[in-house]
Amino acid sequence: MNTITGENIKSCEPLYEYWNKGGFVLCTAGEAEIRINDNIYHLAKGSVFIVTPLIQIYEINPSADFERISLVNDLKVFYPVFKLIADTGIPLKVSQSPCWQLSDEEFIFAKSQYSRIEDKLGKIAASTSTEEQVILTHLINLICVETMLEVVSNHISKFDTPFESIRNSNVAYRFILSLHENYHTERTVSWYASQANLSTGHFSAIIREATGKSPSEWISSVTTTYAKLLLEQTDKSIKEIANELNFPEQFTFRKYFKKYAGMSPTDYRNESR
Repeated sequence: MNTITGENIKSCEPLYEYWNKGGFVLCTAGEAEIRINDNIYHLAKGSVFIVTPLIQIYEINPSADFERISLVNDLKVFYPVFKLIADTGIPLKVSQSPCWQLSDEEFIFAKSQYSRIEDKLGKIAASTSTEEQVILTHLINLICVETMLEVVSNHISKFDTPFESIRNSNVAYRFILSLHENYHTERTVSWYASQANLSTGHFSAIIREATGKSPSEWISSVTTTYAKLLLEQTDKSIKEIANELNFPEQFTFRKYFKKYAGMSPTDYRNESR
């Protein structure tokens, strides 16, 4: 695959559909230019790009005949895998080379896995049993994880990475994982820096360099994402959600949510439903 190094082009925000997500996208027809971090990649049939916390996807410019299949899901689906590899060089290797061409065998495998997911999504839509829907959803998540591991495994063996780069990458990776575990109780940069045994300044510099975002931006984004899920998927009151997220009072939560989501919790719930 041809890679064109970008000319330090900066965007304010990555594409929302890939923010706080995990998985991969496979081009099945046509072609596209995609900007990831500071590089532009050319996608063609059989090209895949990975979505992880260390990868920022800013724009995709597809041809008229471009088609893709997406195995991208909430980060929590891939959390067990990300935690398993947090202390290895894998996260940095993938972030350094997030796009590549699959072999014919890998391409067929990925498409068949996607078909399995579509089949189960159809069964969920047709089912009236909550228990069956829960089981099918869990199976879909397992297929997503299995497919991503299979797709990534052959690719990462090709790269050697300096130890210092791996160390800094792992600091960022462990921070994001810890954030998903502790966002509801810990929302200060200093707390996460102390977990990494680093000064706040040094810690912040590492996170920004590795992810393109500051720790505080990550904290507000993850907290808001989980707040949105609670508003979308539960009937809990705003007060109950504020308590669950350990905000001192309902007013503080409303103010926080509106600042980062652009609307009040009530408006977001009404709009999402």
